[in-house]
Amino acid sequence: MFAKYRYLQWLIILFLVGVSNSFAGGWEQISELPTWRRGMAAAAVNGKIYLTGGFDHHENLGGGAPALSTVDVYDTRTDTWQKAASMPTARISARAAVFSTDIYVFGGREEMRGEYTKTVEMYDTRTDTWVKKRNMPTRRKGFVTAVVDGEIYIIGGSIHNNKLGKREAIGLVEVYDPLTDRWEKRANMPTERGWAKAEVVDGKVYVLGGEVSFAGPLGDRLVDAIEEYNPKINTWRKRPDIPMPKCWFETVVVGNEIWTIGGYDRNNWSRRIDAVDIYNPTVNKWHKAPPITIPKATTAVVVNGTIYLLGGWLDNGIFSPIVEAYDTGFLAVNPKGKLPRRWGELKKQGDEK
Repeated sequence: MFAKYRYLQWLIILFLVGVSNSFAGGWEQISELPTWRRGMAAAAVNGKIYLTGGFDHHENLGGGAPALSTVDVYDTRTDTWQKAASMPTARISARAAVFSTDIYVFGGREEMRGEYTKTVEMYDTRTDTWVKKRNMPTRRKGFVTAVVDGEIYIIGGSIHNNKLGKREAIGLVEVYDPLTDRWEKRANMPTERGWAKAEVVDGKVYVLGGEVSFAGPLGDRLVDAIEEYNPKINTWRKRPDIPMPKCWFETVVVGNEIWTIGGYDRNNWSRRIDAVDIYNPTVNKWHKAPPITIPKATTAVVVNGTIYLLGGWLDNGIFSPIVEAYDTGFLAVNPKGKLPRRWGELKKQGDEK
């Protein structure tokens, strides 16, 4: 039964790939995920992409799956996969951030229906070892991370409100300093939301989209807001809303622009989209890039100006393990000679060497 299901999935995926290839517009299918994992944390360091945790898609056919602790590493220079040391705490839906050559993994839950954890663990890419760090101050789900000047920001998400007996979105911002292993609180994000996206451009954090409620995928509970945080003066300001009707998209930064990739049609939650829309916060304008090969909600990272899409959800609940790449032509900044506190920001933006 399992083999038949996987075979049928591959037939559908191959059909979609064949139909859409003529519209790929520069997106190239280069590999396949060695583990068909979902809910993983992704990060890139020194030309390698690290996929951490999540759960095995095949083991979720019955509606549940144990968390993974395994780490798959893709070398973009040799187009090969290998295993790295497993994360001490298996987790689903954790978030990753990069400081220098270290990957920090925050939060997540240890089983599909379990409570979210405050756990923070650091992976040293040079020694292939993990180290336990100070826990997050607040247990939350659906938060985003951003790295500016060597500090890691944990933004938004949702917490369980004991009085109301349900989860509620928050705008809470807490900042972790990897050098001191300490946490501090910063100004709250004006729009309380979870499952948003956050990127850093020119030393400022931009939070896009998300949800204000966790009762279900209802259109009036989604957020189009873009808000900008300036860490130098600890203040937020509103930017114009996202003009496209989409949600649960992925984001990356190339140069000084934020790419929004794929996701769901917010007017039709059963339909994934292939649109790639680019936001330039400096001039506050949007423009388009070639659409992705197959409409999907995916995970993305950038390495030296090339965007990598790591699997994703297609229509009808189909999971695709295909890895795609798009060379934007952007020449990455060489961080040689930069101070370590600046490297964190460069890594988050994908400007690696």
